[in-house]
Amino acid sequence: MCEAEFTRLYFLFRDHEPAEAFRQMRQKWANPASGVFCGGYQILAAEGETCAEQHAESDRILASLGIALQHTGTETITDDPIPLMASFAARLGLLSQILAMSWKHLSARKSFGIKTTRHQLVKADFADLSNQTDLLLLQWQMRITAQDYADPEADHWQITELTNRAEKLMGGHGYLSGSTHSLSYLSMMIYSLYGKVADAAITVLPARQERRV
Repeated sequence: MCEAEFTRLYFLFRDHEPAEAFRQMRQKWANPASGVFCGGYQILAAEGETCAEQHAESDRILASLGIALQHTGTETITDDPIPLMASFAARLGLLSQILAMSWKHLSARKSFGIKTTRHQLVKADFADLSNQTDLLLLQWQMRITAQDYADPEADHWQITELTNRAEKLMGGHGYLSGSTHSLSYLSMMIYSLYGKVADAAITVLPARQERRV
């Protein structure tokens, strides 16, 4: 996966509903050999009402997003870092979507007679979260170009913390079906299914020469 593909995957999960993002992702990386979210479990767009109802019984949060979890029965760990890169792109895209959803929600609300988004603390939270998200995106674009995949767990942890902060901006409304909490849940599932597996794969990559900036 090159930097351009990483960025395209980020925009897929930033600008589209999860079901549509996974649908388009499957069209682009349909071949299991691509390594994009293919090992062991796959998250797929739930096609049709019957399929959606069946998967709703096993995972109602995913069903509310129009997606489902499917076991392929082929769990393998390779020396390919693509699952790691794809997991970062998707999680950063979902984080940006959570921020956009929260901003839209709060822009329509007032507190103390003025728009909630005009309060200094609220604006500061959004600015900080947006800046950190953009910085992580830029860092991984540069790391992919340099083929530097060292210590990904720290960045996954940072995305988790930022996502937890972002979903709280919606307050109780974030827990409505298909809202920000559902996106946060999906982000953690992507990390659990693909980010951790990819971390193990990194240990078998050829040793890389340390780069100084």
